Amino acid sequence: MSRHSTPRYRAVSNGGVDESLFGSTNKKAPRTRLRKDQLPGNAICISKSDYEKMRVRSILRTQAEEDAEAARIEAIRAQKEQVARARKARMIKMEDEAKAKTKKSQSEEISEQRAQAIRKMAVEKIDQQNDLVKLLNTYSQRAMAFTIRDQQMADKQRREAMEAEYEKRMDIVMEIDRLKELDAREKEENSKLSKRIEDRSVIIDQIEARKKMKILQEEAREQENKQMLQTIKKYEEEDRVAAEKKEVLIAKARVEVIKANKDAINAKKHLKLREKEEVEMILAYQAKQDEKMRQREDEENERKRLVNERQKKMLDNQTKHQGKQAEIDELRARRAMEEGERRARQKELWKAHKQKQDALMMNAARKQQQAEKEAAVARLASEKQDEYESAVKYAYQMAEREERERKEKERMNEDFRKDLRGQIQKLEDGRMMHRNDKEEEGRMIKKEMAAERIKLFAIRDKMVSDMKKKGIDDRYLSEMMGIDIAKLQMR
Repeated sequence: MSRHSTPRYRAVSNGGVDESLFGSTNKKAPRTRLRKDQLPGNAICISKSDYEKMRVRSILRTQAEEDAEAARIEAIRAQKEQVARARKARMIKMEDEAKAKTKKSQSEEISEQRAQAIRKMAVEKIDQQNDLVKLLNTYSQRAMAFTIRDQQMADKQRREAMEAEYEKRMDIVMEIDRLKELDAREKEENSKLSKRIEDRSVIIDQIEARKKMKILQEEAREQENKQMLQTIKKYEEEDRVAAEKKEVLIAKARVEVIKANKDAINAKKHLKLREKEEVEMILAYQAKQDEKMRQREDEENERKRLVNERQKKMLDNQTKHQGKQAEIDELRARRAMEEGERRARQKELWKAHKQKQDALMMNAARKQQQAEKEAAVARLASEKQDEYESAVKYAYQMAEREERERKEKERMNEDFRKDLRGQIQKLEDGRMMHRNDKEEEGRMIKKEMAAERIKLFAIRDKMVSDMKKKGIDDRYLSEMMGIDIAKLQMR
């Protein structure tokens, strides 16, 4: 059936689309446009592209229609991408042709060469930072270490063989030296034996001569002993006489010591008696002085009484006996004596007053010290109380500050959660809108991984060839050759 013979169906419905949301589907219907100030406060404005997407998505389609629509969109996207790549390749080619046609100066060529060298070094460094390249380097270092170890073991075996050969030669040389030394020692022993035999006769003669000399020495010693005994007896007699004299002197000295001890004891007794008498005399003197003081006080009181009576009498008779010089002198003397006594009493009173003032000052100073001590204790207690109150106040302030910080932190966390939810929602929306871009990105990643895999194979082959040139054994390179680059790359 041809396209023209296909029956046409008249649309009798709008597909269930809410015209209050998406507007009328009648293209001939008049379009009403409103300004922003005419919209209600809760109105939401969307762009035309978003409107078209929402309108298209709101149409109900079957799975086949959705697949066909996706294939159509994919074909359009692939065509656009192909056109863009062709345009990009053409632009790059034109740029390269322009650069090739342009004559470069020497400094530009040097700069370009330097830039190419830097780019090459950067690419090499980037390749070296790859985990697979690091693994290959590890395997290569291990292979080199195994090869070095084999060389060291071979050197060790060769060195041990040389040392064993050297030890064997040295054992033979030492055995020859030992035999020579034994022969020389045997000759020396024989010469010593013959010399001993010669010396034995000389020693025997010397022994005989010593025996004779010993006999003579013993006889001389006996004579000397006899003389010594006589001398000892003489000295013993002298010692006995000296001992008797010494005993007599010791007896005399003992008698003198006993006498001196008795004299000392008597002297101590006399001294104690004298001290006792002196104490008794002092006590008697004190009692006598006390009695004298009592008598003097009585006499003083009596004298005062008599003086008062005499003064009274003299005052009565003063008018009668003014011309008597003797009574005047007596009166002057009495007054002088009374003045001296008065001064003495004043001195004693002043001394007593001074002692009392000193005692009062000491008590005042003691009370002042006690008051200062109590004030210091009170001040210390006040300082401790102030310190405690300040610490409590600081603790309250810190608690309030921590509470404020906690609330601020909770608010910031809540804002962060809201922002994070918004970002997640945006990412989800972007992910839904750019799903095709993700697929393209996946294809690009596959291409990059394939290119990287080829590069890694080339790096491995180059490393293996370099190590073979260095003389590394092939059995140590099997680990590098057996590595699955594709599998490791997918980790």
